Amino acid sequence: MSVNAWKPAPLHVPSVWLDGQPVELPARSTGSLPAIFTELESLAARRQRVLASVWVDGTPAELVKEKQRDGQFQRVEAESISLAELSRRLAEETRGQVRELRWEVERAVLTVLINEPPQNRRLWLRWRVAIREPLAKLGMLRDLWGARLGELSAGGHDLEAHLEELGRIAGHVELILLKPDAESLPAAMILSDVFERSFAPWLWRLEEYLGQLHEQNLE
Repeated sequence: MSVNAWKPAPLHVPSVWLDGQPVELPARSTGSLPAIFTELESLAARRQRVLASVWVDGTPAELVKEKQRDGQFQRVEAESISLAELSRRLAEETRGQVRELRWEVERAVLTVLINEPPQNRRLWLRWRVAIREPLAKLGMLRDLWGARLGELSAGGHDLEAHLEELGRIAGHVELILLKPDAESLPAAMILSDVFERSFAPWLWRLEEYLGQLHEQNLE
């Protein structure tokens, strides 16, 4: 057989779908999943939407094996959601996290009275870590809503003032834990009072704020 008669097999081009419709991507972007994901994200953004889920040959993208990422895949399907739906989902998820933390704080109001100081320090540290994720998601909501967040209030205050209040509460707790003998009352009693009268109500007001935000329409 003549060498000139041999032709390389054409490269396989995977099919790519977004919101139930086929998508044509630049040839340079079809050989790897990261490149396809980037193109899909850009396409969704141009439509004022964000990707919500992606499947590769029927498997969620986060579970795709390394060999598929190197180009061994046939079909990529993605679904997007509007920015308004993203806002609702974030608000609902964040509200649930805040509610769980509030319940834990309320249950601990009596527990801290009998805990040893190291136990209360560990408890507070765990709560500080737990509040980070809701606050990060709240930051995403602020990016989505911009100045319109000022139309809502948390216990009569705007969001900025509410977040500043958390700083004051945290500072008071840190002082109690650092210098337990600086107060006239036992540190555990003061700590319990701060959790019951300040921290738990602060979480409740944030929970209500997120509930308002969930009901609002971003569009």
